[in-house]
Amino acid sequence: MFGGIISKIMGISKSKTVFITGANGFIGANLINLLLEKDYRIHALVRKDANLWRIKNIAKKIKLHEADICQPEKLNKILKRVNPNYIFHLASYGNSSADTDLSKMINVNILGLKNLLEATKEIKYEALVITGSSSEYGFKNKPMRETDNLEPNSYYSATKAAATLLAQSFAMLNNKPIRIVRLFSVYGPLEENNRLVPIVINSAINNKQIFTTSGKVRRDFIYVKDVAEAILKVAKTKLKNGEIINLGTAKQTDNKEIIRIIGQILDKKLNVKIGNFVQKPWDTNYWVANTSKATKMLNWKPKYTLKAGLKKTITFYKANLND
Repeated sequence: MFGGIISKIMGISKSKTVFITGANGFIGANLINLLLEKDYRIHALVRKDANLWRIKNIAKKIKLHEADICQPEKLNKILKRVNPNYIFHLASYGNSSADTDLSKMINVNILGLKNLLEATKEIKYEALVITGSSSEYGFKNKPMRETDNLEPNSYYSATKAAATLLAQSFAMLNNKPIRIVRLFSVYGPLEENNRLVPIVINSAINNKQIFTTSGKVRRDFIYVKDVAEAILKVAKTKLKNGEIINLGTAKQTDNKEIIRIIGQILDKKLNVKIGNFVQKPWDTNYWVANTSKATKMLNWKPKYTLKAGLKKTITFYKANLND
């Protein structure tokens, strides 16, 4: 107790230093909120033209570094100064159907990662956690395991698969504590407004018609706070270099069920138009994680049921309707 007080008086902090790319993104902002609760010193990489709306209320509590992941010289200088204990690489491009620039996907998802790996090669960090994607697996007819063959079915998923292989090779060749988490369908506060859950919630609150696909598109939906806590646990758990871990719930839900639960929580009869939303080429009626590895290696399971997570999300949107 007295040691902690003396340390604060002398200006010595026992807090660990973290460096985050993609800090102004959906998952990045939620991860920062969790890290602030746990008293980490946070350094965040943000582009000059980045929209910082997600972190505007906490920007004064973190150190922002203005640079692009595609600028290796700037990245090298920043990381050398920061010398972080933990690195979280969340920056990516192409997850939204509106992001169609293949060159940018390659530059950010592959070459940007290469720049980060090289910039951190001489840093003795405790862990570097990279967010991969469940889309790397492609279409499967059984719960997706980390050992499954990668069969990407989009440019985005192809670049994320390439990034995973690059990270694993770098970890092995340079004996670096790098881990990859494959995220399934993350939802929650601060998500992009053009995604399913925010669209349904905002439409329901504002009494607007909801358009959905005609097929029974299913996904493994996981609440963002569960993801943030799992990412931190991956960083703090001793794992082999290049380890991959799925972050999902092992349960899949179709879009109609999502809409039904949101309507139930709001106690509203929703105006739904089925079949007027175009199904994307990568949408499927089977998409779910095998989470046995996360359970065994991390002793981790999601805390939030789908209904509980949606309740939290609805509360957020109701409180931020004018933001």
